[in-house]
Amino acid sequence: MNKTICFLTDAFISDPRATITGPMVQTYLLGKALMKRGWNVQYISFSKSGKRGTEIYEGLTVYWLPYRNFSVLPQYFQIQKILSKINPGFCYQRGRDPLTGFAARYCLCHSAVFTWASAGESGVLTRKYRNAFAQKKKSILKKCLLYPLAFIHDVITEYGIRNAHHIIVQTDYQRNQLREQFDRDGTVIKSGHPLPEPAQRNLPLKILWIGSIKPVKQPELFIRLADLCKRLNSEFIMAGQIPDPDYEKEIKTKIKTLPNLRYIGPVPFQESQSLISGSHILVNTTVKNYEGLPNAFVQAWLAGTVTASLESDPDGVIEKHQLGVRSGSLEKMYEFILQIHDQPEKFESLSRNAREFAIRNFSIDSIASQVEKLITSGS
Repeated sequence: MNKTICFLTDAFISDPRATITGPMVQTYLLGKALMKRGWNVQYISFSKSGKRGTEIYEGLTVYWLPYRNFSVLPQYFQIQKILSKINPGFCYQRGRDPLTGFAARYCLCHSAVFTWASAGESGVLTRKYRNAFAQKKKSILKKCLLYPLAFIHDVITEYGIRNAHHIIVQTDYQRNQLREQFDRDGTVIKSGHPLPEPAQRNLPLKILWIGSIKPVKQPELFIRLADLCKRLNSEFIMAGQIPDPDYEKEIKTKIKTLPNLRYIGPVPFQESQSLISGSHILVNTTVKNYEGLPNAFVQAWLAGTVTASLESDPDGVIEKHQLGVRSGSLEKMYEFILQIHDQPEKFESLSRNAREFAIRNFSIDSIASQVEKLITSGS
């Protein structure tokens, strides 16, 4: 069996200017775990910081391409050439992207095995690019000119999903949507992380929001939450990259008005775990039906950090296993934080639940074992 696997990714962890995303983190961690199992692990990725050629990073080989500002389509033949050079027996691509179609095409033509893994909840829906494009505020002329590109991206991406040998989904919800939209079945395999050391937390109560700071994540709600809690003995921390300069100015202006809230900027992935582990509560304010299984949730639960989520609760595990709260409103989230503030024993109970649940379900070694078993089945 050819145990060379190639990950096709938007970004790789060693690029200092890359925005930290779930697919980036999971492909890196999975690659490291498979390498320990004897796999030859290769990546094709795009660099925002000008990396070119080939890089060896922690034993992983990365083929760098220029970052694609507009579309990956012109790089199709270059990607196919690199794949032919690598000659993988297996390809893995996570998240909905034209790369999905590129990987599927290569594998079908070269008798390799392609595995596609979904990321967000909307990743398993048809017409995703066209639907997202229709909601954007652009002139009629721009929409007429750019709509064909959204159509092409959908066609290529959906070709990849339909022709994947294996499909991995994060939740039962995604599995059901995949069946309805594509008439394909998927295998539920969760995200994985290394197990961190038990956390040492000190007062004041530390409440963290971490992620890519953009409107769909609704960070302004976290700012409002900090305002509601300004009389509590608490410290609110916001971390993450703000890609849009205008939005960055808006967010930073609001943060300056609150003495209990500080923005610490982008945090490298290697430092994110200690930040999450040192917090009592991880807050998620993303809009409904956008998140899949956020990496930050997994990191938090493994560390015993309690989750306060506005809408996202993958397969209902937060409520079912008492890992925190899915509030549904800012007011109820405030009430939950007030309870944690006033009842230390409640935090200890939820924290213990979170860590025990995560150890059973999200060990990266266990996840890698499940992925390896799936992709090699029939090989």
